[in-house]
Amino acid sequence: MARNRSGRNEYRERKKRKSPLRVILGWIVFIGVFLLLLFALVPLVGATMKITDGAMGPSLGIGDTVAVNHISYLLLRPKRGDIVQFTVSEESQGISTETKTVYLRRVIALPGETVQIMDGIVYINGRPLEEKYTSGLTTYGGIAASQMTLNNDEYFVMADNRSNNFDSRDSTVGPIARDDILGRVWLRILPFEKFGRIG
Repeated sequence: MARNRSGRNEYRERKKRKSPLRVILGWIVFIGVFLLLLFALVPLVGATMKITDGAMGPSLGIGDTVAVNHISYLLLRPKRGDIVQFTVSEESQGISTETKTVYLRRVIALPGETVQIMDGIVYINGRPLEEKYTSGLTTYGGIAASQMTLNNDEYFVMADNRSNNFDSRDSTVGPIARDDILGRVWLRILPFEKFGRIG
């Protein structure tokens, strides 16, 4: 009877101790299934986008692939600090065309707020904005060199790399209308070593 009991205990102990190979294989299967589900579900709620320029560095690097959530702003409003995907109408010889280009930039100022850029510092409602995500120098104030107040459906967006001026500072972009915002960048998919939630 004692021998049976000790045999059962040994069997239980062996069962508890999984071999390292089994653990590794389990993780590989789990990660594989997770990635398959991720790539299957992302198109249902948004899209993926590959970063092709350094405008959002250091937050997003050239070659990164990000997931954009196209349904979050059906329920919520964009927040300061969100990286958003939006469209800008192309202009040909000063005439607006139907062609729209998609960009990613960070929301800096919200509807109804005043924004001004002086001496390389962004001021919102007269107070300096604390920013920890920027690179490059903000030497260009553009249309925000003088204080401007946003309309009730406008957002002021800027590149994290402040040397890149193609954002709301540029008169060809200006403040972004709410209807031109497509979604929020929420996840970096590739490269895999940087995989994770954004913002």
